[in-house]
This record gives sequence, C-alpha cells and structure tokens, in this order.
Amino acid sequence: MRRLLLFAFLLNLSFLRAHSQCDTNKINERNGAVLDLCYENPKAAIKECREIALQSNKCDFFPGEIRAYIRIGIAYDVLSQIELSIANYKKALTISKKNHYFKGIASCENNLGLIYWRKNDLKHAIESFSKAKLYFEKMDDYLNVGATQNNLGLLYEELDMENAALFWYRKSVSSYQRAKDKDQILDVYSNMGTAFNSLEIKDSSLYYSELAITGYRRTSNKYGLAIVLCNKAMILDDYKKYAEAVEIYRESAALAKEIENDYLYLSTLINWARVYKDQKNQKQEEKLLLEALPIAKKLQADEQLYKISKALGLIYLHRNENQKAGYFWGEYELYHLRYYKALRDQTIARTNAIYDIKSEKQQSELYRKKKDAELLEQRLNRKVENTYWIVLVGILILTVITLIFYFIRRSLKKELISQQQVFQATIEERKRISYDLHDLVGSQLSFVVNNLELLSFSDKENERVNRTFLMSQEAMSSLRDTVWALHSENMSSKVLLDRMKNVAKKWLEDNSIKVKFNVQMEDCELDPAVSLHVMRIFQEGISNIYKHAKTKKVEISLKEEGEYLVLLLEDYGMGFDPAVKPEFHYGLKSIEQRAEKIGAIYSMNKSSNHSGMILSLKWKKNSTIA
Repeated sequence: MRRLLLFAFLLNLSFLRAHSQCDTNKINERNGAVLDLCYENPKAAIKECREIALQSNKCDFFPGEIRAYIRIGIAYDVLSQIELSIANYKKALTISKKNHYFKGIASCENNLGLIYWRKNDLKHAIESFSKAKLYFEKMDDYLNVGATQNNLGLLYEELDMENAALFWYRKSVSSYQRAKDKDQILDVYSNMGTAFNSLEIKDSSLYYSELAITGYRRTSNKYGLAIVLCNKAMILDDYKKYAEAVEIYRESAALAKEIENDYLYLSTLINWARVYKDQKNQKQEEKLLLEALPIAKKLQADEQLYKISKALGLIYLHRNENQKAGYFWGEYELYHLRYYKALRDQTIARTNAIYDIKSEKQQSELYRKKKDAELLEQRLNRKVENTYWIVLVGILILTVITLIFYFIRRSLKKELISQQQVFQATIEERKRISYDLHDLVGSQLSFVVNNLELLSFSDKENERVNRTFLMSQEAMSSLRDTVWALHSENMSSKVLLDRMKNVAKKWLEDNSIKVKFNVQMEDCELDPAVSLHVMRIFQEGISNIYKHAKTKKVEISLKEEGEYLVLLLEDYGMGFDPAVKPEFHYGLKSIEQRAEKIGAIYSMNKSSNHSGMILSLKWKKNSTIA
C-alpha cells in the first residue's frame, strides 16, 4: 500500500515539474524580461537565454526558442562579437523556417541586415532587408515594411544610386500611410530631401525638407528637426540666400547642443562656416571652425578634421600668418592621409557591392536561359515518350527531334559559357581599371591640386603656378569623366545632355558667356564608350571657344535626325580659317581622330551669317566601339 502511494506521489510530482517546464506564459515573460539585460549585462543575458532556449526546446515551444536565440544575437552584438551574433540569428532563422514562423523569419532577416550594414557588407544587407520586407508583407505588417523599405533606400543612397534610393523611399511612404503612421513618414521625407539634393534637384529637396520640418516641429522631434534644418540651410546657401541660411544653421546648432549630439553639432558648425566662406567673411568662418576643431578631435572624425585644418590653413595663409598656416597644413596632411586610407577601403567595398548586385542580375538572366534549356529538354523527352510506340514514321520523327535537341542544347551551352567568360572578363577588367584610376591617379591628382591651390594663394602673381593649377583641375575633371564612363554600364542621352550642360556652365556661363541650348530629341540609350568620345569632342570645342573665340554668346544644339544624333556648337566670335592648322595645335586633330573612332561625321566651318564658327558632329545613336 505504501509503495502504491509513493508511486502515485512521484507520478504527480513528475507531472507538475513537466507542467512547470512547459508553461509558455512563463517562457514569454522570461524572454521579455531578459531583453533589457542584453544591453545592461550581455554575458548574464546570454546565460539566461540559453536556459530559456533549452526549456523551450524541451516543451517544443519554438516561438520561445526563436526569441531566446534572437536575444543571444543581440547580446553578442552589444559585446561586438559580430560573428557569434550572426550565428545565433541564423540559428533562430533556421528554426523559424522549419516551423514556417513568418514573424521569426522577418525579425531575423531584419537584424541580419542591420549587422551586415554596419560591417559595410552592403550586398548581404540589401538581400536580408529584401527578405524581411517580403515576410512583413505576408503578415500585413506595413509599419515594418515601411521601415525595411526606408533602410533599402538608405543603402542604395550609400551606394550613390540615388534614383534607386528614391524608388524605395516612395514605397516606404506608401507603406507608412497604409499603417497610418504619420510620424515615421517624416524620417523618409528627410531622406528624400537629402537624395534630391544629391541629384541637384533643389526644388524637390526643399519641398520634402519643409514637409519633414513641419512634422518634426509638431512632434517635438529635436534630433530629426536639427538634421533637416541643416540640410535646408545647405540648399539656401547654394541659392546664395545667406542671411536665411545663417538663421537656420543657428537654430540647428542650438538643437544639436540641447540634445548633446556632438556629431550633429560638429556637422552644423562646419556647414555654417561655409556660408561665411562664400561671403568672404573670414573672421566668422575662423570662429566657427575653431569651435568645431576640438569637437572633431574628441570624436576622432578624420574627414571633418582635414576639412577644418585645410580651411584654417587657407585663412591664415591669406592673412600671411605663415606659422599658423604651416601648422594647420601639417594637420591637414596627417588627417587627409588617414581619411583617404579609410575611404579607399570603404570605396572598394561599395564598388564590390555594386558589381555584385549587377553581376547577380546577369547571373539570374543566365540562370533563366539555363532553365529554358532544361524546360526544352523536358518537353523533348515527353515527345520521345509519346512517340515511342508509333511505327516507323514515329521513329523517324523521334530521330529528327533528338538531333535538333542535341544541337540546340550544345549551342545553348556554348552560348552560356561564352557569355559567362566575356562577362567575367569585362567585370574584372573594369574593376581593375576603375580601382587603379581612383586609388592611384585620383589620390595623386587630388594631392597635387590641393598643393597647387595653396601655392596659388601664396603666390598669386606666378602665372606658371596658376596655369599648372588650372591644368591639374582639367586633368582631375577628365579623370572623373573616364571613371564615370567605366562605371556606367547603361548610358542615356539625358545623362549625356546633363553632363554637357555642366561643362558649358563651368567654362562659359561662369565666365559671363551667354549659353543657349536647343534640344530636340527623345531620351534614348547610348553606348558609354561612344558617349565619352562625344563628351571629349564637346569639351574640346567649348575649351576652344572659351580660349580663342572672344565671343559673348554661344548656341548649342542637340537634335535627333532619324537614327542619328547631331551636335552643333555655334559661337559669335572672331572666327578663323579652318584650312590653316597652326603647328603644335592638336585640338582639332584630336577631335577628328575621336570622330573617326566612333564613325561620326565632323566638320568645322565659318558661319555664313556672322564671323563665328560652327562645329558639327553627327553620329548614330546605336553606334558602339569594338
């Protein structure tokens, strides 16, 4: 009897213990309580979360186990043990996928995206955020959909792909509107203002900045308000509305100081100083820069330190305070070198991300062709099975189909292999050239231009120094054009036209020569290499007009004639005899050679209506360079 009672007691005790271990409400409470501990004492949090994960696993309560591993990932992230953090997020992701738990999948992918972003692994960050967005959409969680779309916009903006960034920002606004969250939209408006400013679309930038400012004032968001006010002031400075810009910078600086955000305060001071530089008010510029200098040193902000040191060096050089100028020039060289070393690594990582993204698009196209080939193979196999029992005629048909299939398959395989080899070789060569130009020639030219600029300040009467400085600037501009062409896999006539307008403004409009553009064409795709030659011809023509024509007016025409594009440069200057080619003047010869390379029709003739010259260039829209 005693044995039966003892057995019953042990059975009840075992049941109670199992029941207590499988109390899912208690597991959820422990998961909730441990979240703050992840930030306060991450090592203790990891130990607690492992116990929660083990208990959840015994109870077959997968949501609790997933949350525990996510919190372990957060704790390791706080400890800066990134690889362990990623490993635990992936473990939680595996369990989520196994149980088709969308919320867990979305949370894990979102957290992985944030970590990859901090690691500057932008390709994997974009992939993780895209996956998180898909699962948030399946749950109709449009608040988090909007957040991931905003993150995608920020990533593409970091890759200097502003149009792609704007696409995701607009999607984010739509998702936040569906979620009826007006406050989160304000951050997206602020980001859109920044993107439009990068694209030099100032009106749109001001519009979205004003939307963000109005909303931030309503919600008393001082941090967001300080950022967007600083962005607005930068645009007003570009418009030369200096008094307005100063007042807005003053408010932005006060807000940054109030919330004790040193990074924001430093950025505001440096941009504010630029207003006084544009007004040639060196005293106020110096005051702001000296206030910003100790903050930049405290934050170890190399980019800001080298910009501040350079600006102060120029101010003291202008005042003939050579000792101070020499000190800040030395500081500039130190911080400039340190910053560009870090920037080089970051640029390589971003370039790799861009190439990886484009490469994946190409590989997906190749994969689609491969699948088409496999599908064709399956269809032919079905035909073989269906015609197997047919008499002699069926056998003959089967033989013909088999031969056709064999040659098609072999042709497709050869095409796929050839495309992969050509594509890979092109990518590698473009990468190598781009890196060499950017890292070696670009940094060297940048250093030369900065030194010459300082020399021109200290010795303004030295014509050779000034002429060398201008030539160095032209070389830097040519290098940017070359790198621009190498990075551009797709080119449009609109992009070419915008580039022409920038060149005309720099050479002519900024030197009081009136420019009139006459454009009659639809936007179309162009070959980047051909476009680079056209730009070089255009630059040479504009340069000749600026240097020799002595004109006050220039008309530029770009129009479409069937399958051709026609460029006309007409000046109203002194003119010259195109048949006479002076010795050691190679500009026109260079134009002729470039026109020949792209198969263009080129001419340089005197105008019949005035004393000036007309440069004509006619080339096919679809022309390429082998």
